[in-house]
Amino acid sequence: MSSRPPDPLRLHGDGQSTAARSNSGDNSGSDSGAYSGSDLGADFGSDSCLPNPSFLRGLLLSYAPAALSPALWAFATAPERLTWTTQVSSRIFSAVSPLYDELTEVDGYGEALEQALLDLRGVPARILDVATGTGYAARRLKRQYPRAEVIGVDASPEMAAIARHNAQPEDLDIQLDVGDAARLGFEDASFDLVVAQNAPPFCDEMLRLLRPRGKAVLVYSFGGPWVELAWSPIAKRLERSGASHARGKRAGFGFYGIARKRG
Repeated sequence: MSSRPPDPLRLHGDGQSTAARSNSGDNSGSDSGAYSGSDLGADFGSDSCLPNPSFLRGLLLSYAPAALSPALWAFATAPERLTWTTQVSSRIFSAVSPLYDELTEVDGYGEALEQALLDLRGVPARILDVATGTGYAARRLKRQYPRAEVIGVDASPEMAAIARHNAQPEDLDIQLDVGDAARLGFEDASFDLVVAQNAPPFCDEMLRLLRPRGKAVLVYSFGGPWVELAWSPIAKRLERSGASHARGKRAGFGFYGIARKRG
């Protein structure tokens, strides 16, 4: 994958999804460099020099989280020095937990996860959602794989409590616990699929928990260009941790990566 910064005009002002672009033949996950005059007309309007709101929203959600790139690089290169961050994030997210579900309702929040699920093959029997937050990914995984055992873990007790509450209206059978993403209390090789959405990539721990040929999935809802820049060291870390290969792709405003454990 190219390490060049992606073109900001890669975003579609009309809100066209990654899935729609894939249907038109763009399955590479990288920018083709083509941006037609009709696209510019859609983004800026034929009678106005101002971009439309969807184009501005796309730029904001994709490019505003610039801190993602150095943060992910740090977790990929020296995760053992950053295990303390889970306690800090637990306090922060406990404080904002009543408001967190509002973020999941932002247009485009779930697109990267949806694209990752479309990209997965096989039916896992046991799934772990790391740093589950208010349970968005855990619920989606249970709907996708209704016969699977789904477990969600978060360092914030308040987040885990909200996740349990959110699973009740659909009567989803999901085990939701409190736990540290850097040091999870599960046995080695005990899951077929480990997912982390908008969470630090503790690659060693995710690969430790996977059974042979199991899949680790990293999903970032926003900041796709910055995650793409940091993907190379993350992929190398996943491979050093036991993955046979790791691949990543832009999706909507975000990014996802999939790694398969050797075996």
